[in-house]
Amino acid sequence: MSGQLITTPMHPNISVKSVFVKAMTNGKDVGLRLEWIDQTKNDTAIGPQDFRDQVAVMFPVNTAGAPPFQCMGQSGGTTNIWRWNAEWQKDIGKDSAGIWDVDDQYPGIFWDFYFEEPAGGVTYPDRIGRSLGPFNSGIWSGNIMSDPTLRVSSVEDLSANGFSTLTTQAHQDVIGNGVWEPSGSVKGGGYTGPTWRVVVKRTLETGDANDVQFKAGMSVPIAFAVWDGANIERNGMKSLSTWFTLKL
Repeated sequence: MSGQLITTPMHPNISVKSVFVKAMTNGKDVGLRLEWIDQTKNDTAIGPQDFRDQVAVMFPVNTAGAPPFQCMGQSGGTTNIWRWNAEWQKDIGKDSAGIWDVDDQYPGIFWDFYFEEPAGGVTYPDRIGRSLGPFNSGIWSGNIMSDPTLRVSSVEDLSANGFSTLTTQAHQDVIGNGVWEPSGSVKGGGYTGPTWRVVVKRTLETGDANDVQFKAGMSVPIAFAVWDGANIERNGMKSLSTWFTLKL
């Protein structure tokens, strides 16, 4: 892995320099297991000083010919990106709101309430509501970052064809799960210590034109990216790889 040095903000001082990857298929699905060293578990981004741990795999949608530019593709060279998010992982199993919110991060917070709060949304004296309804523009606009009901797992299925084009797909086809182990080990790397282990899975074929389609026996270009929240990594500030080949 290397730092992102193509466009601003560049990020040469990465903390994750390698990822150990295993791939598997049962003839119907394809799965990837990714492991990397991470000294800290960063799974919230509530405060402006907080950034989440993440990992992504990228495929060209058109698997014939040379792959597109390794940094999210290019015009005419669309990529399909599967991005696992530690914050979404934390949200799984959360209370009825389904999301780790400001009052969870800062339990001593005091705030006012909105008169448009839905019936039953205000509970005294512990909570004054979560600003639902017309005051939550993210949910009203169908933003998957704000509305956990739009997610199928802790993995987001995305498309991109160059810088500043990353787009959430209308249909989410990828599932996954991640676990941070304070005393784990990275097999093949001879390392024991804090480790993230993430598994992502999808059916070989989806019928979605925005997705890469797999067939048994084929070879597909694949690339990786990792964000370490403790190293203030987000967006283009990340560790990334060149293209490798996934053989099914």
